[in-house]
Amino acid sequence: MISPKRLMIGRAFIFIFTFVGIMLAVFNPSAAQAQDAQDVPEITNITIRNFSNTVESSVDPLLLADQTGAVHLFWSEDVGGRASLGGTTAGNTIMYSRWDGVTWSTPVDILLSPLDPTLTTFGDPKAWQPEGVIDEQGIIHLIWLGQYPEKMYYSYAPADSAGSASAWATPVVLVDDSTGSQYSADLEYIAPDTLHIVYARVHWESQYSGDQPRSLAYLRSQNGGQTWSEPQDIAVVPDPDRGYSNVRLLTAPEERLYASWTEWDTTGNGQRVYVAHSLDNGDTWNSAVRLAEREPIDYERDWMQLAWLEGDRLVAVWEGGFRAYRQFMYSDDNGQTWSEAEDRFYWLIGDNGFPVFVRDGDNHLHFFVAQRVREGSIGRAGALGLWHSVWLGGTKWTDAELVGGANDMVFITAAVAGGNNLVVAWYASSHGEIMVMNATIDGVQTIAPEPWSAATVESTAVPLQPTPSSPTVEATAVPNNLAQIDSTSVNMGLPIFAALIPILLLIFIVSIVRWRLLHSRI
Repeated sequence: MISPKRLMIGRAFIFIFTFVGIMLAVFNPSAAQAQDAQDVPEITNITIRNFSNTVESSVDPLLLADQTGAVHLFWSEDVGGRASLGGTTAGNTIMYSRWDGVTWSTPVDILLSPLDPTLTTFGDPKAWQPEGVIDEQGIIHLIWLGQYPEKMYYSYAPADSAGSASAWATPVVLVDDSTGSQYSADLEYIAPDTLHIVYARVHWESQYSGDQPRSLAYLRSQNGGQTWSEPQDIAVVPDPDRGYSNVRLLTAPEERLYASWTEWDTTGNGQRVYVAHSLDNGDTWNSAVRLAEREPIDYERDWMQLAWLEGDRLVAVWEGGFRAYRQFMYSDDNGQTWSEAEDRFYWLIGDNGFPVFVRDGDNHLHFFVAQRVREGSIGRAGALGLWHSVWLGGTKWTDAELVGGANDMVFITAAVAGGNNLVVAWYASSHGEIMVMNATIDGVQTIAPEPWSAATVESTAVPLQPTPSSPTVEATAVPNNLAQIDSTSVNMGLPIFAALIPILLLIFIVSIVRWRLLHSRI
């Protein structure tokens, strides 16, 4: 017969082990994320190569994937220029290479900015900061910035013959009032034939008089680039010592457009970041919403990139805070109101350009950013390189992991072809070379290539009637403070003492039970 004391001890230890099991499940982030992350794809079969491989400076890579499984790489190269020792310069030539799913073609020069005989004092024309899209007819549409005053050029070519300079249409000047600031224009496409452009604008002849402040402007083509609307202002900077840069444009289902940009001052650092949207294919735009503003003790607010998550839900990732941290914000109403900012990957730091989002063949949303591990981060190893995470739904993301090892990199671009073929490109700021990474996204279905149909670009002009621009307003819900990580985030590196809590509780409970048993009466 079991004595009452032994029965008490047995029940006590059953309680202890049950309690400890619950605590381990609560406090162990690895166990909590195992189920969430079990279907998250891995990036494997990584190869990295120097693509430009020249003594001259090469910058501003752009990747575009198409439905045939090909990936198109563009960049700006300073052909015939000085050696890029200790820094990079804007190029004078748009270079091109194509990946067919197996090999890359030999890089060739395809586009130049036309010479302007009226300009005699500003040196050779530039051709840099290319942006592009591929439409459903298989036509690549490309814009880039040229010489000072900063002109924006446009050309197009069939994707299948983009590697031939003769296949490209003669470049035309779309606008001649671009500020020319870094990454000050972007291009997007909404099927079947609408092209959208946003760019940072300035009236060069009167920029210092205060009569013509800088602005963010929008124009579009509704016939595949054959004709274009006049630019209209989405937002205006009333301060003549400020302007816009780092402009991005995002499309989402149901003909939705989202523009994001930075406002800078005379320090050169970003002071504010904004978002504006159009829910009707660019017919009208809402007033700009300010997501964040630099505090006096902070570094900056800059490099914002948007991604569509689902429904009316967006995520915005921008760089800033006391130092160059990446902050995540969410909107459930198409970008009109936003959550507080979260320092999501709190062990990473670096001012290395935009982050990038891409989707794979199973519709996973992948996040890439060029950063390094912050000084003093305990339990975190890694250097400057490409960090990768996958969205798990809500505000959850997988732990950021270093892909491809340590690399000198700025201004990354990425594309996924065939569902699981990942290509990432960047340039090395120390020696001005274009680097390209090919990899496989494991566990993701492949998408069979589809040939292009015959091009059906219409030539009928469809003029745009500009709508009145709206004044810039602040967001209706944008707190100034930067919130810390919420408790539901995935593997956010809980402090070491969290892992010790179950052990300490076990020691405490065993001690209490032992004391009570020793002092109880049978």
